Amino acid sequence: MNINYDDYIDKLIEKNDEAFKVVYENTKKGVFSIIISIVKNKAVTEDLMQDTYIKMIEKINSYKKGRNFYAWLLQIAKNTALDHYRKFHRETVYDPQEQAYLHSHMSQEPKTYDVLDLVKPLDDLDKQIVLLRAVDDMKFKDIAKLVNKPLGTVLWLYNRAIKTLKDYLGDEEVKK
Repeated sequence: MNINYDDYIDKLIEKNDEAFKVVYENTKKGVFSIIISIVKNKAVTEDLMQDTYIKMIEKINSYKKGRNFYAWLLQIAKNTALDHYRKFHRETVYDPQEQAYLHSHMSQEPKTYDVLDLVKPLDDLDKQIVLLRAVDDMKFKDIAKLVNKPLGTVLWLYNRAIKTLKDYLGDEEVKK
C-alpha cells in the first residue's frame, strides 16, 4: 500500500493511536530490515525497533512535510542500530535454553534457515540492500537514496549479493 505519510504527521504530533498504527504497519518491514542488517540479532532488532518508533514520536516535530518521511524514519532506525552496534558489538549473547532447544531439534527436522543465516556471507551494505528489497519490497531507486549510492551501483551490488547467496546456499546443500 502506497500512502502519503504527510497526511499522518499532524495526527502523530497529537499522539493519535490510529495514525501510529497505520504508519507502523506500513514501515515495520523496512525498519526491521535496516536494523537486523546491522545488529544481526532478532531479539535486539525488536528492541531497537521500539526505540526507533519512540524516537520517531519524540522527533516528529522536526520532520518537514513534503520530504520523504519513510527515508527519514529509516535513517532514525539506521542511526539507532549503529549506535547500539558501536556500544555493544563486542558482546556475545549466549542463551543456554535456546542452544539446548536448537541442538535437540537439529537432527529431527530438515534444515531451515533464519534470515540471518541466509545473509551471513554478505557484507553490511549488501545485507541492507538485499533485506530492503526482499523483506520490504522497496524500490531500487529508494534503496539507492537511503544508502547514498547511485542506482547502478545498488543494482550491481544487489545482483552480486544474490549470486553470492546462491553460491553460499548451494555449498550448504552440498555439505549435507
